[in-house]
Amino acid sequence: MRLRILFTVLGIAALAASGLGAAAPGTASAPVTVDAVDYAYAMPTTVKGGVVAMRFRNKGRELHEFAFGRIDPGHTLAEARRSFETGKDTPWLHDLGGPGLLTRGSEIEITRVLRPGTYFFLCGIPDHKGVSHLERGMLRSFTVVGDSGRKLPAANAVITAGKRRFFVPQLSAGSQTIELRNRAGAGRGFQLTSINPGKTEADVNRWAKAIETTGKQPRGPMPFTILGAMQTIPSGTSVYLKLDLEAGRSYHLSDDESGIEADFTPR
Repeated sequence: MRLRILFTVLGIAALAASGLGAAAPGTASAPVTVDAVDYAYAMPTTVKGGVVAMRFRNKGRELHEFAFGRIDPGHTLAEARRSFETGKDTPWLHDLGGPGLLTRGSEIEITRVLRPGTYFFLCGIPDHKGVSHLERGMLRSFTVVGDSGRKLPAANAVITAGKRRFFVPQLSAGSQTIELRNRAGAGRGFQLTSINPGKTEADVNRWAKAIETTGKQPRGPMPFTILGAMQTIPSGTSVYLKLDLEAGRSYHLSDDESGIEADFTPR
């Protein structure tokens, strides 16, 4: 199965390296909550830097995106928005790869290293009328300061993106932390989806075709669940994904840029 959903709204030439080191066992701490609603993000204005855990939740009625980036000093969110709207490559904007799309009601947690600076989230997908959520004001900046002193979490499992495939171990059901590791020699993304019970791949393809041809988010329940995971990250880096997996349910992992994909079923 291949889901052809590409909401590329950041016209940025290069990805910024995250600079993650090897994972070290760490104690759990309260994550920063980032809620998407219709049409805004609810989150703190200041976040402690270093190793940062963020809980992403779609609390809106529609599908929402968590595209993530950094703004260089001397520039503003207003300037960034003008750049997004014109589609020009901007050297002072850096695409860091966010959790991507989350279906209504979905929740995941991402842990990664963030150095001090100004960051932002945006949602560029269309609503039911074809109006971009960005046009509706779904753009939010926040500041990362200092260093939390936290360590990267210990992973229950590792999913590795290689040059031509994903390497996925047998995963267990339940809440767990998975290291998403890119060793492909080029940028790779980890888009995680699952067809809903009673629905088929044909239902998913019809939904995807409708949004591609009309530019509008189809009304009614989606035939599949989008669990985000990770947009493109540079080779040699990792992020840590915490989520709940259902026993016996089939999940699909893909990177549309490279065309690699994998299916797995937790037990």
